[in-house]
Amino acid sequence: MRVWVVLFALVAGLVAGCDDEPDQTPKVQTSAQPDKADAATAARFAPLVFLAQGESNLPMDAATYAQKSSLWFANDAYCEDAGVADRVEPQKLGKGPDVYKSGGCSMTESMSVTDAKFPERTGFYLRPNNDARKGEGASAPAYWEYHEHEGKSAYVYWFFYGHNSALNVHDGDWERIAVHVDGDKPKAVTFYGHGRPPCVMPWQDQQLAKTGDHPQIYSAKGSHASYPNTANIAMDKRSAGTQWNTWERLRPVDQEPWFGYRGWWGDQSWVPVPGFDGPIGPYPQRTLNVFTDEPCDESKSTITAQLPQAFEGEWETKEPATQKPAVTPYHMRVSLAKDKSTVRYRTTWTEPNPKLECDGTWSVSAATDQFAELHEQIVTTSAGQCVTDGTVTLTPDGDALKVNYRSGSFKMTAKLYKRTQAADTKEGALRRFEQYLHAVGNEDLDTVCEIAGPGAKKAEQQGFGTCRQTMPVMFGMISPAQKKALQTATVDPAQVTEKPGTVEVPAKAIRAGNVKFTSSNLGDYTLTFMNGQWFITD
Repeated sequence: MRVWVVLFALVAGLVAGCDDEPDQTPKVQTSAQPDKADAATAARFAPLVFLAQGESNLPMDAATYAQKSSLWFANDAYCEDAGVADRVEPQKLGKGPDVYKSGGCSMTESMSVTDAKFPERTGFYLRPNNDARKGEGASAPAYWEYHEHEGKSAYVYWFFYGHNSALNVHDGDWERIAVHVDGDKPKAVTFYGHGRPPCVMPWQDQQLAKTGDHPQIYSAKGSHASYPNTANIAMDKRSAGTQWNTWERLRPVDQEPWFGYRGWWGDQSWVPVPGFDGPIGPYPQRTLNVFTDEPCDESKSTITAQLPQAFEGEWETKEPATQKPAVTPYHMRVSLAKDKSTVRYRTTWTEPNPKLECDGTWSVSAATDQFAELHEQIVTTSAGQCVTDGTVTLTPDGDALKVNYRSGSFKMTAKLYKRTQAADTKEGALRRFEQYLHAVGNEDLDTVCEIAGPGAKKAEQQGFGTCRQTMPVMFGMISPAQKKALQTATVDPAQVTEKPGTVEVPAKAIRAGNVKFTSSNLGDYTLTFMNGQWFITD
């Protein structure tokens, strides 16, 4: 993604996020029942977590993270996010009695951090400082809550990390497992990995090692997803590094000062796939899929590092990309392939001196059949200034691909459509010319100057001004009746002259109902086939 001069990391790619689960049917959702919990039992079965070797984003106290963060309110795409608190007091996130409030620019009522629901894509989020992202290590607390359903019982153990640096990069990383119990006997463990639904492993399964009554859990490097062993799938690497005895600083989550906070624990990416935002953590009455019957089987992981075949091909934007904060509009052309993908950013495809022109490569980090995450690296910058690297996500959207980009605080969205090379035929030229006529009738200056760009440039060199200066004058010379007729005009092929690489269209060939056009009031045109497309050159 681009941004010139100074504007917009998500290297991500997991369909299952840290706080969300893939759709699964059937599934039972339960909420915590603190009045039935037993702290001694919770401590007895709390897991021994092995942090991965070389892990740089360590577990930490969620309250400490909050204190090292500022609080923001995310508004919709038309408003800038609003600062709420420069330094957070954890008590004001949940327990109160005073809690943080804010109102978005598109809302009339004040919103509270403990409100149950916010308008879509709005809400509170925490933005940590760099120190908060590092974490504390094996001295960090873990949290627990108790769930029941139809005679089944389980203790859910929550782990908090200041930063996720693996695929789906984000701040404020909440992870969890659940230990099923029958009275004082452990029965099974529910794991929440990546790229699959929650799964359950019987307590007696030989893959599940224990230290006394504490199940041994392996935290994946960077992503912190929990697994029962050190086997490695493509995206989650785990190993027996630092040992974290979670029972030594185990806390009931409902007693934490921030408990009640319903916002995100990190900045928002606006990617329409779970797992890319700073996640939502535990809060009162949050429901979880604890009592799943899905057995743990890593062979069912749907994540690969291969671009989906349906994504391959030549793509381009029809409308300019949308960037936050806003900048001069620009377009994209993308070539997606299994072995190599490339991207070009340009303000328009016809202007000889664009304000922005950058070329780069995209490499796949993670993908499913409905999603791809790619790392972008800008290779050359011919005009303007582009962010050199960032993360792109692609998701199907009808006949288009929805693009989301993030690099630091810069965000961009766009829609890509399959490019259809204009046929080097008279029919292709006439379709293009009819598009131009309709644009003139609608006073669509962007389309007019795109199609007539080369011809307008020749006129400019003769002293007639730029396309954007001269075309509005022409619009003013065309009557309302003529404009309306042009909006649906067609061309009579019989009156068109075809030569190798060019097509000449006289004004008399234009069919516009009862409205007649002549060389004096609209002009005659020459279209030339250049760079795979037809343009008006004279």
